[in-house]
Amino acid sequence: MKTAKQYLGKQLNTMLSEIQLDDNNFIVNVQRELLKGNPLPKTTFYALIDATKEKADSLLELLGELNENDEITAFSGLSITPTNHKFIVQGKTLYTWCALDAILFTEWLDVSSQIISQDPIDNSLIELNIDCDHLVSSNPYPIFLSLVEKMDSCNIRGSFCNHVSFFASEQTAKQWLDSNANGKILTLEDLFESNKIGLKCC
Repeated sequence: MKTAKQYLGKQLNTMLSEIQLDDNNFIVNVQRELLKGNPLPKTTFYALIDATKEKADSLLELLGELNENDEITAFSGLSITPTNHKFIVQGKTLYTWCALDAILFTEWLDVSSQIISQDPIDNSLIELNIDCDHLVSSNPYPIFLSLVEKMDSCNIRGSFCNHVSFFASEQTAKQWLDSNANGKILTLEDLFESNKIGLKCC
């Protein structure tokens, strides 16, 4: 992964510094628990976080979502609650808050994933298969991905995730860009090294 990963890493580190945490490795540990497909009890979350309960609760407020039983159903973009982006790993269907999450989490969690999404303009089906940091296949190809460069750490989904989608064609990506002057459009080549892009479907 190239610039997009660096950008999100910088944003995440900025948010963690606000609550005086220097290490973001715990995020992967929490997400691996969510990969099991079940809500995560807060007691398990606290055990995974090397921080005070006060800081852990601040993290949940910034990066988590809870169900009616006060269990964690999403954390830092990975969710067991349905969104527009299916993230299928080892036969379990999870979801991500945005299109970019689905690509990045495959590498961060060192898994193989099938990503199923829709173009928000014309509802075209989009499917990616990724093995860690290798794009195995994309249907269609090429596809495009929207990005906004400003994120409100108090409203990550509203300010960032809800604006980051897959597009099945350059035409629909440009339609989105026409209505989002502060956005930009990425290609798969912006996200993967050229030698890590495999089968390209039409």
